[in-house]
Amino acid sequence: MSYIGKIGAERLDPERMLDFHQATQMLIEGYDPIVIKIRTGWEQGIDGFWRFELPDPFIESSAIEDYVKPRFGEKINIRLILQDTRILEAYTEFNTLSVYAMYSPREGKAGYYSPATNGIVVAMGRPSDKFEYQIEGVLLHEVQHLIQEIEGFAKGGDPNFLGRSRYHRLAGEVEARNICYRHFFTDEERSRILRTETQDVPDKKQIIHF
Repeated sequence: MSYIGKIGAERLDPERMLDFHQATQMLIEGYDPIVIKIRTGWEQGIDGFWRFELPDPFIESSAIEDYVKPRFGEKINIRLILQDTRILEAYTEFNTLSVYAMYSPREGKAGYYSPATNGIVVAMGRPSDKFEYQIEGVLLHEVQHLIQEIEGFAKGGDPNFLGRSRYHRLAGEVEARNICYRHFFTDEERSRILRTETQDVPDKKQIIHF
C-alpha cells in the first residue's frame, strides 16, 4: 500500500476531502484516532500531516521480475508494472517515472531514486528475502519517499551520511518500512489498524526531518 496525503487525495477523488474535513473536526472534538480512521479512512502522521491508505499499486514481485529480467538496464516506465494506476492519478508527476533493474543489491541498500534519470533503481531480490528487499517491496518503499517529497511529509535520509541508528529512526524511513509490513494486510485490516500499531520504531523515538 501507499500513504497518500491531501494533494494526492484531492486529485484522485475530490469527495475524499469531505472525509478529511470530518477527520480534522473529529480530532478537535476529541475522538480516538482509531475511531477517526474507521469512520473516515484518514490518519494523522507523527509529522502532523494526514494520510490515507491506497492498496498496493504494483503487480507482484515474481511478475515484475519476469517482465524486467529480459530488459535489464533498460528504461522501464512505471505504468508497465502497475495493476492499479490510481497512484498515477494521485501523483501525475509519476507518469514519467522509470524503473531500472539491477541483479544484486548494494551493501545495506536494495534500491534508490536517481533524480538525474527520474528513475528508481531496484535490486531483483530473492523469494527467500524479506518482502522489503524484494522488487515490489523496494518499489513501494521508494515511491513512498517520492510521495513524502510531494506532500511535504517527514522525509527519509542517507545512511551513509547519518549513520545506521539515526537513519533507522527517521520518520520517513519508519513510514516507508511500515508500508512494506502493511502490504500483507487486507484492506479491511488496514482500515482498522493504525500506523502506530505496525511501525518498528515508536513515535517518541522517531526523528522528524523535513
